[in-house]
Amino acid sequence: MPNLTPLDIKFSQRFSKNVLSNIAYFAINIIIGLKLVPYFVDTLGFSAYGLIPLATSITSYVTLIIDSLNTSISRFLTIDLQRSDISRANQTFNTALFGTLAILLILIPVVLLVAWFAPEFFDIGDTPSGDVFILFSLILGSVLIRAWSSNFMVTLFAYNRLDYRNLVNVTNLVTQLILIVVFFTIFPPSLVYVGISYFIAALVALFVAYNLSRKVCPDIQISISSYSRARFREIRGIAFWVVIDTIGFMLNANIALMVVNRLFGDVAGSEYSLVILWSSLLYGISGLVTSAMTPMIYNYYSKRDTEGLIKFALFAMKCMGLFMTPIIGLICLFSPQLLTLWMGSDEYVHLAPLMWVVVSPVIVKVQVSAISSIGVGYGRVKIPAFYSLFAGILNVYLSCTLPFMFGLGIYGVAISGAITMLLHTGISAPLYIAYVVRAPLATFVKAILRGIGYLMGFIMAATLILAVFPASNILMTIIVGLALLIIYITLVLTCILHEDEKEQLRSCVPGFSSDIFLPYPYKHTFSKFRYIKSNIMSIIKKT
Repeated sequence: MPNLTPLDIKFSQRFSKNVLSNIAYFAINIIIGLKLVPYFVDTLGFSAYGLIPLATSITSYVTLIIDSLNTSISRFLTIDLQRSDISRANQTFNTALFGTLAILLILIPVVLLVAWFAPEFFDIGDTPSGDVFILFSLILGSVLIRAWSSNFMVTLFAYNRLDYRNLVNVTNLVTQLILIVVFFTIFPPSLVYVGISYFIAALVALFVAYNLSRKVCPDIQISISSYSRARFREIRGIAFWVVIDTIGFMLNANIALMVVNRLFGDVAGSEYSLVILWSSLLYGISGLVTSAMTPMIYNYYSKRDTEGLIKFALFAMKCMGLFMTPIIGLICLFSPQLLTLWMGSDEYVHLAPLMWVVVSPVIVKVQVSAISSIGVGYGRVKIPAFYSLFAGILNVYLSCTLPFMFGLGIYGVAISGAITMLLHTGISAPLYIAYVVRAPLATFVKAILRGIGYLMGFIMAATLILAVFPASNILMTIIVGLALLIIYITLVLTCILHEDEKEQLRSCVPGFSSDIFLPYPYKHTFSKFRYIKSNIMSIIKKT
């Protein structure tokens, strides 16, 4: 077996490519997602459409164990390769590959059982129960396939090739879209064809993931003889607590849609899914950057550079807070216009206040997501798991009680989610991460408060501007929104970011945009002028 040189993840060189690929994937994801919603509503009906996000939310629970294993695998495989241990990397990869396959086979009856009882448990309106069973079965089955294919994507993560990971994800999305349109064009629209499209797309994505993994790391071979029970127990040790932590997260993030469906019916569930989609999109936007930062966090850990890790983590949190502030602020401020433009009528404008409750707390979550992998890197996942589970159980309790207090209705579900997320993500998680890296306990909490301050300042300033220049139509909304964005970016570059932070950003962003991060913009121009002048003079002398 050939030896690997120490793995160079080329963070600065690949960061911009990874982020750009993340942006491309997200743009495709958001375009397809936003276009499919009205398409499904028009072809299937509003009630039937609500079953699709419901089915995809259920998949999160079915694949909980697999996702947690992959988180643990990413940690072990990246460190193995960082330390140039190809033999152990092969053992980690094959242990994960065949271990997750065994778990998937066990989960197949569970998937069929969940799909069988779905029509009985949820309010499905007039939709045939057989169609609902097939939809849930195939979508859950597609997620199991994607879960197994993620073993090959872990290799891409270890090599910091997030651009290849995004290629796999784009392949999955585009295949889904093409098949849905083809099926709906040839046959009468049905939930059955949605499930079939998801299932086939997962198989295609598996094929692409396998080939890209072989291309990036041919030294890692598939071999059942490399499976190690001891290694599986080691991976499982961290994965178990990640499972507990993920259960808590799912009870916090994904329980709302099911609670609304059960308590208020299918129509309310469909309306709530429209709002939840925007918070999911915001998490997706933050993932464009945070996913590219995770390999660097593991890199700091493998080198035992705690001081560098803390500095990088604070820088990452600050960037995430500044990056997400205008996006969250604009979505909240212009939520009536967004809902009208998106759905093609003002029928859903009444959901705008709900958007504020669901979307605004995202500023806390996205900042913590930039440093959440630190605990996994250090193998310290037990205590955060308990806190997360407690917050999830509290959210379930509040979600079932607050809606009936003071006539809050579905707003009670949204408020309970915001409360528990702030308690867990905004307080307990950053405190524990500071403890793990031996930093002052308030280190990361202060960073979160700064991010909240950025958002509050942006919203207050924007509200004053909108009082003078009201967004009375779509054109005015676009003009005011762009003006707010330009003013904000100018203030960030001139007043908030320090010179060393601009330099650090410049080393990561694409070359065509790096000039905006230079401490002295005109200095760069004069340098180019002097360079050209010196070249001209040298040519004259030679001639």
